[in-house]
Amino acid sequence: MNAATEHNNAPNLKFSHMGLSVKELEPMEAFYTNVLGFTVTDRGTAGGMQLVFLSRDPLDHHQIVLASGRPPRLPPNTANPQFGPSINQISFKVGSLDDLRDILKRLNEAGGESIFPANHGVAWSIYAHDPEGNNLEFFVDTEWYITQPFLIPLDFSKSNQEIFELTKSMCESSEGYQPYEQWRGAIAPKMTPYVERTSSH
Repeated sequence: MNAATEHNNAPNLKFSHMGLSVKELEPMEAFYTNVLGFTVTDRGTAGGMQLVFLSRDPLDHHQIVLASGRPPRLPPNTANPQFGPSINQISFKVGSLDDLRDILKRLNEAGGESIFPANHGVAWSIYAHDPEGNNLEFFVDTEWYITQPFLIPLDFSKSNQEIFELTKSMCESSEGYQPYEQWRGAIAPKMTPYVERTSSH
């Protein structure tokens, strides 16, 4: 079976939610509800684990599950301690630079750790750790695509307009530059089998 055949037979799936093994449920629940605005939709015990179900969307019973049972000590990531030893990062999309500034304020007020604002060209991001050191990313897409990976620090002392103009100029002089919509249009045919199945229902 060649690669093209494998791609065409790919299952019709869409990422839904994730579970995190945690050491202490209470501080983790407090962070995800008080700082990030998740709602506890259920809690209980199953499979020997205590479980807390969290969601920010009434269409999804849960988007994150906190489950007891994480070992007390895991070694850090050997390449970069900002990122996790198993789960590299958990990413949340926001709507605007103002939303990103709001997240930064919330993280600082909550005593967030390892906070690192970053500019990827394709997106503006903030990286930070939750109470158990899981690396989180909060990001908003820009209007431009450049070859990835790409990362430079993001300076929130600048205005939104300044960040926009600086990023636009940087992208226009970077490898692979094109409007993001143009890049999406070029990549879409490679995902056609999935698009056709979902649009036909």
